[in-house]
Amino acid sequence: MRKADRKPQLLSHAKQLFVNFGYQATTTEKIAAAAGVSEPVLYRHFDSKKGLFLEVLRDIRAATLERWQAAQANIEEPVAKLHAIADMYLGATREHALELRIMHRTLMETDDREILAFLRSFYLDSETMLARVISDGQHTGVFRRTLDPRVGAWEFIRTALGYTLTLPLGIPLYQEADYVPREIDCLLHCLLKTDV
Repeated sequence: MRKADRKPQLLSHAKQLFVNFGYQATTTEKIAAAAGVSEPVLYRHFDSKKGLFLEVLRDIRAATLERWQAAQANIEEPVAKLHAIADMYLGATREHALELRIMHRTLMETDDREILAFLRSFYLDSETMLARVISDGQHTGVFRRTLDPRVGAWEFIRTALGYTLTLPLGIPLYQEADYVPREIDCLLHCLLKTDV
């Protein structure tokens, strides 16, 4: 396999192992075996398990933020923007559940400062994007002016975290065809109700 193709292959196998076993229990030996290479080949691409894991997180972060930006790029109305972002996240959670579960699971199982700093920056990027949409909606009179946009952003983030973490449980409600739109409507109406 060409060197340019080997790194994405290693990342793909690493993602699968990190979601199945977590960061602590996944070893470079397991990653190399899953990819059908030796550990020295793995170390030609990554200097350590932590380096590989951070690369996995960078890849997930970039792809996730890019999807969210694309979801709202051509939408002007703030409620529609938030709806598109939430729909993208909840819909993407099913499509990209593997990736998002790695990030969310890591919050619970590691105390490594560098990894936690990376995750913190991802969630703060999410807060900034969501708070900007909420603030824009406040300026146009769509959302309550008394709402702190950061609080609204974190309600979205916490809802998304809870959904992602409980998705593997097979909750019957989640299986209903119209669950995602109903969840988004509930979130928007509870948190972002316009002034009467």
